[in-house]
Amino acid sequence: MTRLPQHIIDNLVSDRTLGAGNFLFQALAVNPNPEKEYLFLQQPVTGFNKSSYSAFSLSSLSKLTSQWSSFYHREGVCEKDVVAIFLDDTIDYFIHYVALTSIGAVPALLNSKLPPQTAAGFIERVQAVAFLSADDRLLETQSELEKLNFQPKLLNLTELCSQAMELELPKVFPFEHYEKDPVLITHTSGTTGIPKAVTAAHQAYLHGVKYRLENPTPNIEHYFTALPHSHNSGIAYLMEATLRGCPVWVQSDKSPQAMARAIENFEADFVIAFPKIFVEMVRAELEPTRMPSVYYWRSTGDAAHERHVREITRWGRHLEGNTEVPGSFYIDGLGSSEMGSSLFTTLHHKDKKNYDRCVGKPQPWVDAQVLDDYGNRLGVGTVGKLGIKSPSLTPGYWNSTGLTEKFRCKGYWITGDLVYRDSQGRFYHVDRITDAINTEAGVVYSLQTEELIMKKFNEIFDCSVYADTDSSGQTRASIRVDLVEYTSDESALLQLLDRVNDWLAENGKASLFSLSVMDNDSQYAPEGVTGKVLKRQLRQLDQAAVSVSC
Repeated sequence: MTRLPQHIIDNLVSDRTLGAGNFLFQALAVNPNPEKEYLFLQQPVTGFNKSSYSAFSLSSLSKLTSQWSSFYHREGVCEKDVVAIFLDDTIDYFIHYVALTSIGAVPALLNSKLPPQTAAGFIERVQAVAFLSADDRLLETQSELEKLNFQPKLLNLTELCSQAMELELPKVFPFEHYEKDPVLITHTSGTTGIPKAVTAAHQAYLHGVKYRLENPTPNIEHYFTALPHSHNSGIAYLMEATLRGCPVWVQSDKSPQAMARAIENFEADFVIAFPKIFVEMVRAELEPTRMPSVYYWRSTGDAAHERHVREITRWGRHLEGNTEVPGSFYIDGLGSSEMGSSLFTTLHHKDKKNYDRCVGKPQPWVDAQVLDDYGNRLGVGTVGKLGIKSPSLTPGYWNSTGLTEKFRCKGYWITGDLVYRDSQGRFYHVDRITDAINTEAGVVYSLQTEELIMKKFNEIFDCSVYADTDSSGQTRASIRVDLVEYTSDESALLQLLDRVNDWLAENGKASLFSLSVMDNDSQYAPEGVTGKVLKRQLRQLDQAAVSVSC
């Protein structure tokens, strides 16, 4: 299978019925090579009768997903029913997404790293009629569901894959989705309590994919994804590769050396992952000559740090005229499950000067504004809440109308991000609303402060600025650092804190109260299921860290 000619893709995208609920069937209808394998798996998956798949063509993917559709239909799953999926991080999530949407049901995908108690709370929140998992994960989550007195039908993937399956599909197959029909429920990072259940709709969910199909990035022939399979972005890029007719490698082992080997072997030119994966590759100090096939690195979520991007773009290649030269491009995106796509993108390269957490201009279809607490628009250079109007936006949170309305203001969706805009219309991401720190010296924007520090201090590989309180309850800003060369010497750490604060003062920023490092054998900061630092938990770990203060 090779990339489809652009005129076929344009005709496909112009079909107003194309959406996230029927993309596979539309791809099958136009692709001249449906039997050619295009979807390659590092970790094989099991189908019925214990069949094993290490690669899929459009035809074999359609056959397996139709078998699962038949199974769910046999189990009484109907249109608009929610089925929770909680598995190891494999392409099984994508398979069951297609199977369930094909009969009009709504898959609720749970990140593999969720604790069973949190998973059970989420399953109860979305009122799933069935719950697919496997073995110990199934048993542990079942126990937690019983505590909630919630009993969906339990489906054990391991046992089901030992069965044979005859096709007995609904009379109307595939299900005909309308524009606003729900096709997916994912969840937010869930830094506190049960995560919010984000709904994706048939047309809205595919909007960003359609735009990328109509406006292709040049020199892309081999996709490589290391995104979480349960995340809406992970599903979206597999849909994009399927519709584009591009070979795509699906990576499960996300350790730096394994990533590098797989990228080289597959000769990937487009690599997509969350920033955390790329940061770990930088930490491994891979040779600049590694992964020579890569033209583009693509991340989504929060903006990446300049310090890391400059290292990443030393790998790979790009064209200057008709000549390939060393050094690749990093496509940075600001997005979220609620946004439905990365609504801002900016292109970085090794010689670029404009960073400072610039996420670029909004996509052409996006109305983005910087708003105050009352929904009034703020001027150039003023930090405020990011408000979005976009056809890709979520319809809201499943079973949570009241919560949904709290994120709407004067027709805009409030994303939870703090940004400002410059005179050229570029946006800069300075923090999450929940992470901004109100101190006596003024507001400290943690992400902006981290970026400023890492621009100056090469001995700091990564850092997290977070809110702390003193004995009187006064809020202050502190920093946890991940040093290139670990030290627990308090004198050296105090000197580093003094130098950091001098640098912040030079740039008109508030000083930090304390600096800490974890012991040399520990992870420098707690992380959520998607790799984001949980800043609210940092102060709870101070007793396990070496800390110095002003």
